[in-house]
Amino acid sequence: MRDKHTRKVAIQWMIPTAILLIAIVAMFVDFFKTSSKSAQVQVERNFSSVSEGYASKFQEQLMSMQTSGRTVAAVIQQHSEKELGLVEEFVEALYDKTDAYMVIMTDLNGRGINQEKEWVSLYDIDYFEQLQDGNERYIHLENDGFSGKHAFLSVLPIGKKETKALLLLYYPTDEFSDLIKRGEFDGNAFYAVTDTTGKIIEGNMATETVFEGDNLWDGVADEKEVRRIQNRIANGNGGVTNVTDSTMSFRLAYSPIGINDWYVVVGVSQEYAKRLERQVWNDTKVMVYKLLIAIFVFLGVVIVLNIVGKIRSHEENRDLADKADTDLLTDLNNKLATERKIKEYMKEHPDEQALMFVLDIDNFKKINDTMGHAFGDEVIRTLGHQIRGEFRVSDIIGRIGGDEFMIFLKNIKDDALVEQEANRVAKFFSNFRAGEYVKYSATASIGAAVYPRDAKDFESLYKAADKALYKAKERGKNQLAFYGDDK
Repeated sequence: MRDKHTRKVAIQWMIPTAILLIAIVAMFVDFFKTSSKSAQVQVERNFSSVSEGYASKFQEQLMSMQTSGRTVAAVIQQHSEKELGLVEEFVEALYDKTDAYMVIMTDLNGRGINQEKEWVSLYDIDYFEQLQDGNERYIHLENDGFSGKHAFLSVLPIGKKETKALLLLYYPTDEFSDLIKRGEFDGNAFYAVTDTTGKIIEGNMATETVFEGDNLWDGVADEKEVRRIQNRIANGNGGVTNVTDSTMSFRLAYSPIGINDWYVVVGVSQEYAKRLERQVWNDTKVMVYKLLIAIFVFLGVVIVLNIVGKIRSHEENRDLADKADTDLLTDLNNKLATERKIKEYMKEHPDEQALMFVLDIDNFKKINDTMGHAFGDEVIRTLGHQIRGEFRVSDIIGRIGGDEFMIFLKNIKDDALVEQEANRVAKFFSNFRAGEYVKYSATASIGAAVYPRDAKDFESLYKAADKALYKAKERGKNQLAFYGDDK
């Protein structure tokens, strides 16, 4: 009777185990059939990751230079043209602190001064007409008009309402080559910065047989594929593709830089790409064999450990994500988390009214200078803690700069509630005090914008609120202004 029961139990276990093993074998058979394609996808992802990394580095270089230039432009705006000595010092300091090889401040008539405190004229330079509208932009120059260098030019207006002068920062195109890590791929690999038409702006064309001329697509045999790539590039998308010129086949990865229509392109020979795929496939086979044996021997243990591991991994990832989203000084959302959460809300509620406030602490530099940076941090910390308790848990509150905060109130049903919340924010600072022993009354200038009435995306809504903030500061600080309110 006991043997019969044992056999019954064994059969009960053997049947599902056999089914499971058959399913595992079938899965691995199918896996081996599709592994070749998986290896190709993995290699292409690697290429894409490399090109995206270079695009990110290049953008970071230019944006860092532009950010410094904006700061200096704002400082210059506060000084009159008669304070020429100070302006010269600012231009020289910008040259010293950035990767620009030349910095010029010029008026719209082309009369400027460089970092050497020398007067220069841009009137007869080819790109001078592009500067006349006084707009902020990047321009690729094949000749900077002074030293003959190829350059990426960052144009920064001085003055927001009426631009009377420009800051010009010249970044050498050959700096791109210095960003490229050597030895990632074989000797035939190449890297380039191009525009949407395929024109090569700068690059490291490692082999003489690849894409002769100054356009990436000249000589490519498959015109249909070229048109497909250009359409993707024109729509701001990256990707990986195979192309063939008159002598060789290549695999290209292309990624947008995020500035103008410029792209980073990474290319390797098709032979080298296939070799990487075979290597990935061989490594995968060895791994699969070992994994199959481990599954047969330790199937039960592996399942338990996998479940436990996933739970722990999920908890750890959640903790890390919370830490990555938090501003250490105030425990509010940091800038990236604030922007991401607001964008997610806008995507899910495109028609639901919300209210954005952007606020700066008034005279914060004076607080730091007179009371000390430790007290300035205490003001920021206290403001963060108190303002978090003022609003709903569902609202989005973050610190987006040194003394700059953003408050995003969801589901504001009508204009009466808009006015009520605006009054509450403004009134908050009438009672705000900071400091444990010395009670300091800090005030703030506040700009407000209504979503989606004033703007339907984050960037535009932030700009609207920022303009309102600037208006509040113009009125004498310690005020709240709405975007579009000229009263």
